[in-house]
Amino acid sequence: MNRKNVLVLCAAALAAHFVMGLAFIRSAAPTYDETVHLSSGYSYLLTGKDMTLLTGHPPLAETVDALPLLVYKPNIFSAHPYFTRSAIYSYGDLFLYQNTASAGKLLDTARVFSLVLWSGLLVFFIRLFVSKISGPEPAAVSVAVFSLMPVFISNNALITTDAAPTVFYFAAFCFGYLFSSPAAAGAGKYRYAILAGLATGLALASKFSMFMLPPLMIAFWAAYNLLPGPRMRFARLLWYCAVYLVAALFALALVYRLDLGSYFSGLGGTLKQMGQGRSSFAWGEHSISGVWWYFPLALIIKTPLAVSALALIGLASMKNSFRRDYLWLVLPPLVYFAVSMTARVQIGVRHILPVMPFLAALAGLGAVYAAKRKLLRYALAPLLILWVWGLAGTGPHYLAYFNELAGGSANGYKFLVDSNLDWGQDVKTLASRLRKEGNPPVVFSYFGTARPEYYGIKYAPLGVTSSVNLPGTGEDVCRMDKLLLAVSATNLQSTYYPDKRTFDWLKSRKPAFGAGYSIFVYDLTVDKEGAGKLADLFDRGGMNREADCVREKFR
Repeated sequence: MNRKNVLVLCAAALAAHFVMGLAFIRSAAPTYDETVHLSSGYSYLLTGKDMTLLTGHPPLAETVDALPLLVYKPNIFSAHPYFTRSAIYSYGDLFLYQNTASAGKLLDTARVFSLVLWSGLLVFFIRLFVSKISGPEPAAVSVAVFSLMPVFISNNALITTDAAPTVFYFAAFCFGYLFSSPAAAGAGKYRYAILAGLATGLALASKFSMFMLPPLMIAFWAAYNLLPGPRMRFARLLWYCAVYLVAALFALALVYRLDLGSYFSGLGGTLKQMGQGRSSFAWGEHSISGVWWYFPLALIIKTPLAVSALALIGLASMKNSFRRDYLWLVLPPLVYFAVSMTARVQIGVRHILPVMPFLAALAGLGAVYAAKRKLLRYALAPLLILWVWGLAGTGPHYLAYFNELAGGSANGYKFLVDSNLDWGQDVKTLASRLRKEGNPPVVFSYFGTARPEYYGIKYAPLGVTSSVNLPGTGEDVCRMDKLLLAVSATNLQSTYYPDKRTFDWLKSRKPAFGAGYSIFVYDLTVDKEGAGKLADLFDRGGMNREADCVREKFR
């Protein structure tokens, strides 16, 4: 590869990353937990009230993402019962939709900041890590790969607790590698041990799943020190490990304002909750305790095929000139992924997001290797075209990206739902689509916490899955001229319903139209059988009047 061409490719990919991220931000309503994270972060900034035990997350990611809101000085509603009683979802709803600044201004400002911050930091650390291991050319290509991965375009632009731990997990191992590098000596060892510790502390303060990072880092250093090559005395290594741990505790204590008890209480509560499992859906399988193949499936079908192929080539290329340095790019994601496969809570590929920067790095190495071999270049060309085509076809709904193995994004709901595809974000798109139809009222089975009425949707709720009260807009089903049923993909697959066949009767019907890839609208006006099935659901929900009207009017 020509170095100038590589830099142009990297710059173009980075520019595309931010353009696509901004397009996604504009298109997406608040996802399920964003109101909670944004309001919790802002309240921690102003009052120091830690909602860790309630949100299930440490405060760092939420607090950092809420920083731009200081410009607007929104009302914190600290005297409201939702705040004093820590009713986090109701408080988040109040904070976003009834504040002095509009919901769009508050949320999207924080989202843009999140995208620039977390993507910018990942670019910095990917370039640093890969350049130190393999040189500037693979580093630049790795940045380009990262920039065009839909999982980062979407998740880095959301107010969640997934991007921050991904950054700090990767950064910790970057500094951990630099500490072990022969080039680091004397003061350099201390510098990188402290930096690795600080990154670890920030990771711990971002997500409880990072509790595995300190023992993992120390184990890596100990094992790496036993491999052929330069070594240090065991006592000396123990001293550096102590320096590392002190730095990690310092960073963690700083975020928690010296109240480390809150961290350990939150960690204990979260581990207990995770052990209880949670309803999930994967490729026709419903489970509470999870299935071992959930995250392998998510990784395979949510990652562009070209990225996976290049990463495998990168791994294969290491065999030809193996260096122990490569282990720092291979083992951290492998261990994290293996541990994730044992999780009982399986609701999204975002839970293995810390694996993805390493995947981008391996793909960068693979791309440089493949560029020098004509046969590989020709073999990869169709996959690269599919990658670009998939991005273009999915945009701006990048959260819902699925590759060609799943049949593309339109088929994604058949394999995975929840935060892989349907996080409530497409209610804004649905409102826009309904306006084109004359804004008719709909019967809405919605999964999410964004308020449909805020975006202009007129609806009667049915089987809504939400942590806030969404009573509808008072639409009378008996007066509807058209019987339109809008269903979120997560509800279509009955993920959180006791009856896992609730909407199976819809799966043989073609939607009249959709919103993004996560909300389907069915016209049952002249569908006697479908109207009867809908009436049965009204009856089941105790809405007998509506059921009778539907049977009478649309028979």
